[in-house]
Parts: sequence; structure tokens; C-alpha cells
Amino acid sequence: MSSNAEDMMELHWLFDMLQHIDVGLVVLNEKYEIKLWNSFMENHSGVSSSIAKEQSLFSVFPDINSNWLERKLDNVIALRTSIFISWEQRPHLFPFKGYRPITGMADKMFQNVALRPITNADGSVKYVCMVIYDVTDVATNKESLSNANSKLDFLSKMDSLTHLPNRGSVDKKLTSAFEQFTRDGGSYSLVMADIDYFKKVNDQYGHPVGDLVLQEVSKVLSLSIRKTDFVGRYGGEEFIIFLPNTDAAGALFFCESVRKKVADLKIKTASVEISVTMSFGIAEVHSQCKSACNWLKVADEALYKAKENGRNQSVVASKS
Repeated sequence: MSSNAEDMMELHWLFDMLQHIDVGLVVLNEKYEIKLWNSFMENHSGVSSSIAKEQSLFSVFPDINSNWLERKLDNVIALRTSIFISWEQRPHLFPFKGYRPITGMADKMFQNVALRPITNADGSVKYVCMVIYDVTDVATNKESLSNANSKLDFLSKMDSLTHLPNRGSVDKKLTSAFEQFTRDGGSYSLVMADIDYFKKVNDQYGHPVGDLVLQEVSKVLSLSIRKTDFVGRYGGEEFIIFLPNTDAAGALFFCESVRKKVADLKIKTASVEISVTMSFGIAEVHSQCKSACNWLKVADEALYKAKENGRNQSVVASKS
């Protein structure tokens, strides 16, 4: 076989490989006109090579941010250096549909894009090769893992029964609230609340009914607070409420409102309708509070007084 024939065969193999390789290949000139458009691009865009060639890339895909991409293409030619665009920076350059309708999780194909200068024999650069990689599987797997981790993180902070923040979240909030007061001052009230005679509910009606009571009371609490407030389940039938920008008088008004809502609540079970009451201990943080634990202790002592005085009431701790 002659040398020319071998060269032609190698050129044919090379061209066939470029056409059918499982990445997108696009060659653009300095005017952003398409000089090469392989079968990957044809299949996913629906635009044939005969139509795409010699057209501006931005006329074939008018939705591409032309100013953004032109700057990158110009830099590749001027600096003779490659540029890589990750799907994490921009999920896709070309709006190709995801082609895994059954197992896929993405409507659009996630893409990594490499922009590479094509150097002529004289060393000049007048063309840029765009290589488009389909990384949908990698991207969706990473997003699924990230979503799963976010969900696990959320669940680790929430009480599964009441869907309120759990004890760990309450402790963190207590610490951060006390630190904020120490740093910035202001009015900040802590409320410790408890469902009265909750053990009797469990003993008389069973734990499933007790769980229902906790859930219904939690709904009342969560619907009563402001966006800036915080309510969490401290443990058992005890709840903690943080009220920023609220002095003891304001906290007392809030607690009395919630107390009446709970007392009016009719909790329906399969066999009976029951009612419960709550007691509240209120502690406005002040300079005599030496720590977050001390602040909590003061609120707990106020709650104890409310129970000792007959329950179904709110008691404000004395600042002394």
C-alpha cells in the first residue's frame, strides 16, 4: 500500500473516530462560526452538521450567553491556553435533554466543557475546539448524596414525634442566645413549658394517645410563635421557647395566650376526646445570669413554682 493510501486511511479512521466518539466536538473560528460538528452534537441537538457548519454558534443556540462565552473563547485564542468549565459552575452550556427517561433524575444533560486552542503549523491560533462531556450520572449522584446528607442533617436536629427541634438543637440555641445577649445586650426571654399531669394521660389512655397529645400541643406552640422565635422539645412533655426582643411582660402575655389555646384544645382520639393544660416558667435574661445553664435553671425554677401553685398558669422568675 502506498504512503498516500495509508495516509488517507488514517485520515478516514481519525475522522470516523471524531464523528462517533462519545463526547461533543465543536470547532469554531475567530468569528465563532462552526467548522466541525460531530455526531454527538447532531444527536443531542437535533441539528445536522450540514446545517450547523459555517453558521455562528450563537445563531444555532441563541439562548447561550454570548457575552460570557465570547470572552472565554477570545481568551483561549489570545492566551493560547485551555479553559475548563465544570458543571458545578454552570450545569450545562448546551440545553440538551436528559436521555435516561426511566433511570435518569435530570431533565437536562449536565456537562463539563473544555475549550482548547488549535495551533496551526506556523504557531498561530485561529480556531478553538470545544469538547463537551456528558457528566449527568456524576452530577446527579453528587446532588443525590448532597440532598441525602442535608436531609440526614435536618433529621438529626429534629424530634421525630413532634417535628420540633430536638434537645441537641435546643441546647445549641440556648448557648447562642446567651452569647448574643452577652455580646449585644437587649431583651431576651426564655420559657420552659410543661404539659400538666402528662403521666396520667399515658397511664389512663396509653402511650399512643400521649403521643397524639404531644403532637397537637406542638402544633399549637409552633403556630403561635413569630418567625424570629424558637420552640423545641426539651424532653418528655417539656418544651423550650426563646423569645428575642421580648421582656418578661411580653413573654408573660405570649405564654398566657398559648396557655389558653392549649386549654381550649379538644384532642380527639378513636374512643375519647380529651383536654390538657400547660404550665409556663419565664426567665428574662439579665446581667446576673452568669451562664446559659444558669438562665435555664431560673426558667426551670419558675416552672416549678407554676406547678407548685396549682398548674395551668404562667410564672415569671424574679430578677433577684
